[in-house]
Amino acid sequence: MAQKISIGIVGCGVHAQIAHIPLLKKYPQCEVTALCDVDIRKIDYLCSKYSIPRKYQDFQEIIEDRDIQALIIATPNYLHAPMTISALKYGKDVFCESPMATNHQDALEMVECAKKTKRKLVLAMNNRLRTDVQTIVKFIREGELGEIYYVKTGWLIGMKEWSLGPWRLEQLKSGGGVFCNLGTTLLDIAIFFLKNKRPITIFASMHKREPEAEVEDTAMCMINFSDGTLLTIEVTWSLLFEKDFLYCNVFGKKGAALLNPLQIQKELHNLLYDITPKIAHANLYKESYERQTKYFLDFLAGGTKPPITCEDGLTIARISQAFYESAKEQRPVEL
Repeated sequence: MAQKISIGIVGCGVHAQIAHIPLLKKYPQCEVTALCDVDIRKIDYLCSKYSIPRKYQDFQEIIEDRDIQALIIATPNYLHAPMTISALKYGKDVFCESPMATNHQDALEMVECAKKTKRKLVLAMNNRLRTDVQTIVKFIREGELGEIYYVKTGWLIGMKEWSLGPWRLEQLKSGGGVFCNLGTTLLDIAIFFLKNKRPITIFASMHKREPEAEVEDTAMCMINFSDGTLLTIEVTWSLLFEKDFLYCNVFGKKGAALLNPLQIQKELHNLLYDITPKIAHANLYKESYERQTKYFLDFLAGGTKPPITCEDGLTIARISQAFYESAKEQRPVEL
């Protein structure tokens, strides 16, 4: 009988509690050996609930635990890069939550460290694995929508749903503002749709509703591609409105696809038809994390690399850094 893969989880917030811990516990080929978090009450509760034997408050202690083969880094954004690099240097394989880093240079160092240490680095870009996203990608790749020339996406959240608490007003704790936290998720999906296109410039703008805030709560950008394709992104977590919006609309010369809810339309003989396929109604978040977890475990066991690569993460990090440069200097930035 093959030995189980020993996994530790660093950062026991929402992703760890809703996705990582319960999903990993379902797989007999792995064992969640340890949790690490600064909140002792949280790890006491979770270790008791899921029968996890070891708990650490000090990150240094968990990376020095020789029995642990791999770590999941699910901490605040600004800790992703330094913790991942340290874990890799201590011989751990790493699964890092999104965004992989708060700047492009740190992201590059993560990838280079994985190569140097010959350890496995897997990135959490689970939205690419959603059934509705995969369906749209299939229509795009097969040419059903024609040449894609415009993608418009946004995530607008009301203040009541996303309170601007003190941690969101401090850049070191939040690891970036609304674009880093929400915009990069949409950017990832859009870049996935536009996989074969090359972004060349970005023009960005951001707004701080609270004067004392160190990070933006509203942001938008326009990204131009070498073939003339245009991508626009708008995000906020301070919307003074009751209803929240999350959308990603893809427009091609033969049809269009809308995300959330999924809808695909195609022009046939000068008429527009709804050709939306029926897909199983499931928890898209949970479903995407289930697939992502399976890819990660298969890779650790010696299987093929996941369909999401470090190069994908580097692209997001590069564009995200250019976003903040453009917004700060109020000018277009080359990518």
